Formats: sequence, structure tokens, C-alpha cells
Amino acid sequence: MGAPYAERWIHKYKNKLHAKMAIGVGGSLDIIAGKVKRAPLIWQKLNIEWLFRLMNQPSRWRRQLILPRFAIRALFFKENN
Repeated sequence: MGAPYAERWIHKYKNKLHAKMAIGVGGSLDIIAGKVKRAPLIWQKLNIEWLFRLMNQPSRWRRQLILPRFAIRALFFKENN
């Protein structure tokens, strides 16, 4: 499904999911499923595994641009219940 569609789907169906938390795992699922290999250990230790994935999958660049905006919104999000 990919971002931001997965997040929109989670938001739309959050009341029907009856879950305390829902997370769009994105490319992590590809790694767990063995579809994509992880970056070499040095990239992991430097916390730039995302850069390795971006270099190997240039089609991901648009998704990467969304991350800073998402992080800021997540920091200041307050649910009105």
C-alpha cells in the first residue's frame, strides 16, 4: 500500500480495527519477509540504512521527502477525544 495510503487507511478504519495501536511498517515488512536485504552492518551502525535503501531504490525519494513533515506533525499531534 505504501505511504501515505497505509496511514490514511489506518486512520479511516481505526474504530473498526479495535486495536490500541496501528502502525504502517512500510519497507520493514519487505525486510522481514526476505524480499529486500538489509544494508551492510556499517550503514546500520551509522544509522543511515535509509540512505542505502534510497540509493538502491531511487523510486523511494518522494517517500523520503515526506518523513520530516510527518515527524513534525507527530510531535505536535493531539487527539481530541
